[in-house]
Amino acid sequence: MAMPASTGRQEAEALARNVPEERYDRVVRLAQAIFGAPIAALNLIGNDSQFTVASIGYPKGEMPAEDSVCHMTVQHQEILEVRDLREDERFASIPAVTGPPRVRFYAGVPVRGQSGQNVGALCILDLVPRTLGRQQREMLADLGALLERELAVQEEMDLAGQVQQLMLPTSAPDIAGVEVAGRVQPAREAGGDYFDWFVVDDPSGTGRRLQMVLGDVMGKGLAASLIASEVRAVLRGHSRYSDVGAAVAQTSTTTRHDLEANNRFSTLWVGRLDPATGALDYVDAGHGLAVIASQRGYRRLYQEYLPLGMPIEDSWDKASDVLGRDELLVVVSDGVFDVLDDSFDKAYAKLQEILDPELSCRQIVDRIVDYAVSHAATDDVTALAVRRT
Repeated sequence: MAMPASTGRQEAEALARNVPEERYDRVVRLAQAIFGAPIAALNLIGNDSQFTVASIGYPKGEMPAEDSVCHMTVQHQEILEVRDLREDERFASIPAVTGPPRVRFYAGVPVRGQSGQNVGALCILDLVPRTLGRQQREMLADLGALLERELAVQEEMDLAGQVQQLMLPTSAPDIAGVEVAGRVQPAREAGGDYFDWFVVDDPSGTGRRLQMVLGDVMGKGLAASLIASEVRAVLRGHSRYSDVGAAVAQTSTTTRHDLEANNRFSTLWVGRLDPATGALDYVDAGHGLAVIASQRGYRRLYQEYLPLGMPIEDSWDKASDVLGRDELLVVVSDGVFDVLDDSFDKAYAKLQEILDPELSCRQIVDRIVDYAVSHAATDDVTALAVRRT
């Protein structure tokens, strides 16, 4: 069944909102160089607007669709070529023709999205009338097909990022006496960082515990996010029946093949907290970025274990600590640590600034992530904060 044209317009608007800067610039630069035109652009056509998301010789941004030529291109399946826009009554009065830059020639190829509908056009414009030859039209069509593949990848990445975010916990755990919050800011649409929390019955039969996890799969993008989702799910399953040390060891065994086959490894910090007493069991599998902090100082929750997926066998035995009522447990990914010059003293000095007991755990993780992002973090950024109430 054919999709309505409105589907393409909605798809175009969604793409325009999520286009990473410079993702399509290389194809536009190539078009400009091949055709020797002063202007080349990728324009996405929404319901009422044209979004210029990549361009050479023309500003990026939004304009009314009716003032563009590309809004006509997307209504067809072939290249639209106009030798002189002044002589075409459809376009003679649009602002780009009557005013600066006073374009004359236009050639555009429609670009489809995953819905199969046209979502935009790759176009070249010149300030003098001209005509494309047969080979030039074929090359323009090839560049349009290349952009279609790029758009398909973009949509897949956007969807993967949405699914990954939906898998993160969003509500408070069903256990009294604890406050917890977490946040992930991927470097791309999806990434290898994740956090998790859930309630388990302690295998010793001594009551319910809150289990908290922060994991980081090497790399960025879709592949890292898929592996991260697998590790998260497997760890959840094993944690129902084992202490944290055994759960991590079993997770390593279950995921080893997939990690090795994809040349990936996963650092992992897992803690299990009794909110009533503050008793905390934890395992640090190559992560090294967890602290218990207060105005009195901080202590690292660190073990010299390897990440999951390394070619060297390791074992993961739990360690123990106690989270005091005036203390805050903070776990971050190395995307946060990277902007702090890899120094725990600097990290703690920054953390002290946000240890105000009036701040919620949500406000604390937001401050940590926002700080890292504002300081040009290049990796995925994740923070997890827990306190007893």
